[in-house]
Amino acid sequence: MMMLNVELNYEKMAIDRLRGYKRLVGRIKMLEKFPVSGGMRLGTIVQDGQLQDVHRQWRKLSASGADQEALRSTEANIKALLEGLLGTSDGYQGVLARIAELQELERQKERMEHALDALDDLKHEYAQVLKLLYLDGNEPHDIACELGISLSTFYGWRRKALKEYGILIS
Repeated sequence: MMMLNVELNYEKMAIDRLRGYKRLVGRIKMLEKFPVSGGMRLGTIVQDGQLQDVHRQWRKLSASGADQEALRSTEANIKALLEGLLGTSDGYQGVLARIAELQELERQKERMEHALDALDDLKHEYAQVLKLLYLDGNEPHDIACELGISLSTFYGWRRKALKEYGILIS
């Protein structure tokens, strides 16, 4: 009974993550297109390597409880970079919050895709089922037809694929 609960937890976790994938990708696209200033979009700013490095440094300092002088110095660097990119540093904290959200969403997406790649290496058919069902939004019957399998085989593979994916992401 305990083993069945663990398997069901893996399946539920996998379903929750996979169902959220499209929403995650949509939010990333929305943030990348977010207008910042002077016709620039957040996606363009985030591609600036120097800003990424300084922002990463600022996040580490914030998380570690570093002294206020180091934080202020790093914030000043960020404001200067934004001033150079945008012509203004007004509202820089809002820009920083969106950059942080975008970076976190991209990390989540990357982890999900790595887990699907690992599943593909483990059992290609399982990865196909999950990608076609959750990422592409195909119907079970259509997937079974595309893969040349019965519907009962599809559901068996789906159950096993969700368990394996759940283990990979746990």
